[in-house]
Amino acid sequence: MLARLNVGGIFARSVVWIFRFSAEEGAAGLILNRPTGKSLETCLPEFAGTPLGSVPVFEGGPVDSERLCFLLRFRDALSGNSTVRLGATAEEIRGAIYSPGARAYAFIGRAEWAPGQLEDEIARGTWMRARMDEKAWDAGGSADFWRRLAAKIRKPEAELMLFAPEHLEEN
Repeated sequence: MLARLNVGGIFARSVVWIFRFSAEEGAAGLILNRPTGKSLETCLPEFAGTPLGSVPVFEGGPVDSERLCFLLRFRDALSGNSTVRLGATAEEIRGAIYSPGARAYAFIGRAEWAPGQLEDEIARGTWMRARMDEKAWDAGGSADFWRRLAAKIRKPEAELMLFAPEHLEEN
């Protein structure tokens, strides 16, 4: 989902992948477009000089900001479809890092909403739903990821988002 222009702070112009949604437990997700500019080896020295050392680290959200989680995405060579595995272990990633079509990401923290909170935010216009396709996943982490997804939504409000200045107060 995409943050609309009225969202500030860590969620400003964010793309959030929701991985858990239930009426009883609330929702949880990861911000996909907040790269820290660091790799795994800069955060955890034990990965220095290993194939995992170059895995990019993202700011996943404000909850549990001391915890690191891995996301592993496999692209099937024949169908082109992806499988996403959240919570992959370092061993699983180590085994898959050289597989064609596999990409690994590390996230510090996550985003969470209490039961009913995300639904209320969507109803108030805080978030816009967006479909993650292969090209969207491939653009994950790029500076224009939010804008690319907004361009795929065929609604007038999404088109306005494309041309809005980064700091609305400076408009």
